[in-house]
Amino acid sequence: MEERIRKFMEYKGITPSELADSIGVQRSNVTHVLKGRNKPSFQFIEKMLQIYPDLNAKWLMLGTGSMVDAPLKTRTLFDQIAEQPILQVPKEEKTESMPVVEEPAMPENKAISTPPVAEKKIPQDELQDQFFSSEKPIERLIVFFKDATFKVYNPSR
Repeated sequence: MEERIRKFMEYKGITPSELADSIGVQRSNVTHVLKGRNKPSFQFIEKMLQIYPDLNAKWLMLGTGSMVDAPLKTRTLFDQIAEQPILQVPKEEKTESMPVVEEPAMPENKAISTPPVAEKKIPQDELQDQFFSSEKPIERLIVFFKDATFKVYNPSR
Protein backbone atom coordinates (compact mmCIF):
# COMPACT_ATOMS: atom_id res chain seq x y z
CA MET A 1 0.00 0.00 0.00
CA GLU A 2 2.92 2.36 0.63
CA GLU A 3 3.74 2.28 -3.09
CA ARG A 4 0.18 3.32 -3.96
CA ILE A 5 0.34 6.15 -1.42
CA ARG A 6 3.63 7.24 -3.00
CA LYS A 7 2.05 7.14 -6.49
CA PHE A 8 -0.91 9.20 -5.29
CA MET A 9 1.44 11.79 -3.75
CA GLU A 10 3.32 11.97 -7.04
CA TYR A 11 0.02 12.37 -8.92
CA LYS A 12 -1.03 15.22 -6.60
CA GLY A 13 2.47 16.72 -6.60
CA ILE A 14 2.78 16.76 -2.82
CA THR A 15 5.60 15.87 -0.48
CA PRO A 16 5.31 13.51 2.52
CA SER A 17 5.28 16.58 4.79
CA GLU A 18 2.44 18.15 2.81
CA LEU A 19 0.47 14.90 2.93
CA ALA A 20 0.94 14.68 6.71
CA ASP A 21 -0.11 18.29 7.21
CA SER A 22 -3.13 17.96 4.93
CA ILE A 23 -4.53 14.84 6.62
CA GLY A 24 -3.58 15.93 10.12
CA VAL A 25 -1.06 13.27 11.13
CA GLN A 26 2.50 13.54 12.33
CA ARG A 27 5.11 13.77 9.60
CA SER A 28 6.98 10.82 11.08
CA ASN A 29 3.80 8.75 10.69
CA VAL A 30 3.84 9.30 6.92
CA THR A 31 7.58 8.62 6.77
CA HIS A 32 7.17 5.30 8.62
CA VAL A 33 4.35 4.24 6.29
CA LEU A 34 6.29 5.18 3.14
CA LYS A 35 9.40 3.31 4.32
CA GLY A 36 7.35 0.21 5.17
CA ARG A 37 8.11 0.30 8.90
CA ASN A 38 4.43 0.69 9.78
CA LYS A 39 1.20 -0.15 7.99
CA PRO A 40 -1.20 2.78 7.65
CA SER A 41 -3.85 2.78 10.37
CA PHE A 42 -7.57 2.93 9.71
CA GLN A 43 -7.57 6.59 10.79
CA PHE A 44 -4.72 7.35 8.39
CA ILE A 45 -6.61 5.83 5.45
CA GLU A 46 -9.91 7.38 6.54
CA LYS A 47 -8.34 10.86 6.68
CA MET A 48 -6.76 10.41 3.24
CA LEU A 49 -10.14 9.45 1.76
CA GLN A 50 -11.89 12.38 3.46
CA ILE A 51 -9.34 15.00 2.42
CA TYR A 52 -8.92 13.59 -1.10
CA PRO A 53 -12.45 12.56 -2.19
CA ASP A 54 -11.25 11.78 -5.73
CA LEU A 55 -8.94 9.04 -4.38
CA ASN A 56 -10.42 5.63 -5.17
CA ALA A 57 -10.61 3.68 -1.88
CA LYS A 58 -10.59 0.31 -3.66
CA TRP A 59 -7.41 1.25 -5.51
CA LEU A 60 -5.76 2.49 -2.31
CA MET A 61 -6.68 -0.60 -0.28
CA LEU A 62 -6.54 -3.38 -2.88
CA GLY A 63 -4.74 -1.94 -5.89
CA THR A 64 -7.71 -2.57 -8.20
CA GLY A 65 -9.44 -0.02 -10.40
CA SER A 66 -8.18 3.43 -11.22
CA MET A 67 -6.30 5.67 -8.82
CA VAL A 68 -8.82 8.46 -8.93
CA ASP A 69 -12.53 8.46 -9.51
CA ALA A 70 -14.00 10.77 -12.11
CA PRO A 71 -13.60 14.20 -10.58
CA LEU A 72 -16.77 15.66 -9.13
CA LYS A 73 -17.38 19.12 -10.51
CA THR A 74 -17.67 21.45 -7.59
CA ARG A 75 -18.42 25.09 -8.02
CA THR A 76 -15.77 27.56 -7.05
CA LEU A 77 -15.81 31.26 -6.45
CA PHE A 78 -14.58 31.86 -9.99
CA ASP A 79 -17.03 29.66 -11.94
CA GLN A 80 -19.06 31.41 -14.57
CA ILE A 81 -22.76 30.80 -14.17
CA ALA A 82 -24.42 30.17 -17.50
CA GLU A 83 -27.62 32.08 -18.00
CA GLN A 84 -30.68 29.87 -18.18
CA PRO A 85 -32.38 30.10 -21.57
CA ILE A 86 -35.79 31.76 -21.50
CA LEU A 87 -38.48 29.31 -22.45
CA GLN A 88 -40.33 30.78 -25.38
CA VAL A 89 -43.70 29.46 -26.42
CA PRO A 90 -44.15 29.24 -30.19
CA LYS A 91 -46.53 31.93 -31.46
CA GLU A 92 -49.14 29.43 -32.59
CA GLU A 93 -49.37 28.06 -29.01
CA LYS A 94 -49.88 31.46 -27.41
CA THR A 95 -53.35 32.27 -26.20
CA GLU A 96 -55.05 35.53 -25.38
CA SER A 97 -54.22 35.01 -21.70
CA MET A 98 -50.53 34.93 -22.54
CA PRO A 99 -49.12 38.31 -23.46
CA VAL A 100 -46.82 38.42 -26.45
CA VAL A 101 -43.43 39.72 -25.43
CA GLU A 102 -40.86 40.33 -28.09
CA GLU A 103 -37.41 39.43 -26.76
CA PRO A 104 -34.39 41.23 -28.16
CA ALA A 105 -32.16 38.91 -30.14
CA MET A 106 -28.94 38.10 -28.30
CA PRO A 107 -25.95 36.90 -30.26
CA GLU A 108 -25.17 33.33 -29.27
CA ASN A 109 -21.91 32.47 -27.49
CA LYS A 110 -21.07 36.13 -27.21
CA ALA A 111 -19.29 36.93 -23.96
CA ILE A 112 -20.27 40.14 -22.27
CA SER A 113 -17.11 42.03 -21.55
CA THR A 114 -16.70 44.59 -18.85
CA PRO A 115 -14.77 47.73 -19.58
CA PRO A 116 -11.23 47.73 -18.25
CA VAL A 117 -10.77 49.45 -14.93
CA ALA A 118 -8.05 52.05 -14.81
CA GLU A 119 -5.35 51.04 -12.38
CA LYS A 120 -4.78 53.62 -9.71
CA LYS A 121 -2.00 53.48 -7.15
CA ILE A 122 -3.29 54.53 -3.73
CA PRO A 123 -0.80 55.13 -0.93
CA GLN A 124 -1.33 52.93 2.12
CA ASP A 125 -2.28 55.87 4.37
CA GLU A 126 -4.86 57.14 1.91
CA LEU A 127 -6.26 53.62 1.44
CA GLN A 128 -6.52 53.14 5.17
CA ASP A 129 -8.17 56.55 5.66
CA GLN A 130 -10.55 55.83 2.80
CA PHE A 131 -11.81 52.44 4.01
CA PHE A 132 -10.81 51.98 7.62
CA SER A 133 -10.40 54.08 10.71
CA SER A 134 -6.89 54.59 12.03
CA GLU A 135 -7.80 52.80 15.25
CA LYS A 136 -8.13 49.53 13.30
CA PRO A 137 -4.98 48.96 11.23
CA ILE A 138 -5.13 46.81 8.11
CA GLU A 139 -3.76 43.34 8.72
CA ARG A 140 -4.19 41.85 5.25
CA LEU A 141 -5.89 42.53 1.91
CA ILE A 142 -6.67 39.77 -0.57
CA VAL A 143 -7.35 40.61 -4.21
CA PHE A 144 -9.03 37.97 -6.40
CA PHE A 145 -8.49 38.04 -10.16
CA LYS A 146 -10.73 36.65 -12.91
CA ASP A 147 -8.11 34.05 -13.90
CA ALA A 148 -8.69 32.31 -10.51
CA THR A 149 -5.50 33.68 -8.96
CA PHE A 150 -5.10 36.02 -6.06
CA LYS A 151 -2.56 38.26 -4.37
CA VAL A 152 -2.20 38.95 -0.67
CA TYR A 153 -1.10 42.35 0.56
CA ASN A 154 0.35 42.51 4.09
CA PRO A 155 1.06 46.19 4.88
CA SER A 156 2.43 45.46 8.36
CA ARG A 157 5.23 43.23 7.05
